[in-house]
Amino acid sequence: MRVGLDVRHVSGADRRAELAEEADRLGLWAVLVDSRIEAAALATTTEHVHLAVAFDAATTHPVAIAEQVAILDHLSRRRALAVVDGAGAGVDHARRLLAGEIVDGVALAPPPAQTVVPVWPASAAEPVELSGDLDSDRVTIDGLRDSGRTHVFVRWPGALAALARHLETRARTPDFPQIVADLADRIEPLD
Repeated sequence: MRVGLDVRHVSGADRRAELAEEADRLGLWAVLVDSRIEAAALATTTEHVHLAVAFDAATTHPVAIAEQVAILDHLSRRRALAVVDGAGAGVDHARRLLAGEIVDGVALAPPPAQTVVPVWPASAAEPVELSGDLDSDRVTIDGLRDSGRTHVFVRWPGALAALARHLETRARTPDFPQIVADLADRIEPLD
């Protein structure tokens, strides 16, 4: 399972950018933001983290969603993801356009850089609120991973280094040797 960080609740664009850049350095899979402008700015300051943007299909036409995500996909060098809230038709319409299909006579030009840009309904990207208590959060992450989830966006109250060291690695494998993270804490304690 991949772990992404939901920063939509964090106040201040500068703070959200700091968190996104730190998530990038620490190897988290994605960062979820509300603003396409903010995601475009993050595309220039990050290298690896995927940039997920939340859209509301009730207020944004699916073609506009697809166009904006395609542009972000080029800016980010194939790291764009779309999270669309609203009716299934809007999600499906945007998904088909971003997969290169001609929908109702509309084709994206230029198409996104990725062969297919992931588009998820908002329900599939609903963030999980973690407590910052590693023992209880390990149980939460293990349960999500073992349930077959392929990705999860989390809201994390603590240091991102702790999330990356103790939970992100655990999310990737059911056989994660906790002793490795504990030993890393002894060698290089987290502040």
